[in-house]
Amino acid sequence: MQNSKQASGVFVLPKFTLELSTEAIRLLFDLHGQPCVIGDVTPSSRHLDHQMAALLGLAARLSKPPIVTTIVVPREHVLYKTLYVDLTVDLSEHQIVDYICGVTELTKDAICVDWVVVGSAVHIAAVEKLTLLEAGEFAKRHGFVTDVFTSHALTGQFPRQPVFNDPRTLKRPSFMPRQQHPRQYQDGQ
Repeated sequence: MQNSKQASGVFVLPKFTLELSTEAIRLLFDLHGQPCVIGDVTPSSRHLDHQMAALLGLAARLSKPPIVTTIVVPREHVLYKTLYVDLTVDLSEHQIVDYICGVTELTKDAICVDWVVVGSAVHIAAVEKLTLLEAGEFAKRHGFVTDVFTSHALTGQFPRQPVFNDPRTLKRPSFMPRQQHPRQYQDGQ
């Protein structure tokens, strides 16, 4: 299967998803709107590099490289919060980020947020940029190109899949390796 072309003349790349978790790394392909599993690998495998290369090879049989992917970060690395607000008050992203910074004790430069207002409820999803950066570096190291980051929210936590900005604007200095595991949140809370 090759890249398809819409009637407008715009090329549409096939859509791949790389789901990351501590149990498995799964590559999926969007086949007519339905996710189709291409393959799974175990992150702790001694042959991870070889297995990821095999996944990339399978993807390359479905699409011309580059293999553009959506990366799904583990749910436990995303904080989900719901606030109830006065409908007459206009909320800004600055206020949402300030709230999350207060809850997590992280700085605004260290987090990415997505938020949706439904009635008087403000649904917020937040993740550390460092988590996104590491996920993107992992994908790149194995030949995948990241187009967007998301996560799978539990039912009721977020009205849709959250979408997080590209963290490439956050560069980790080489002298500053991660000192601890990424923050994890119990059931996203």
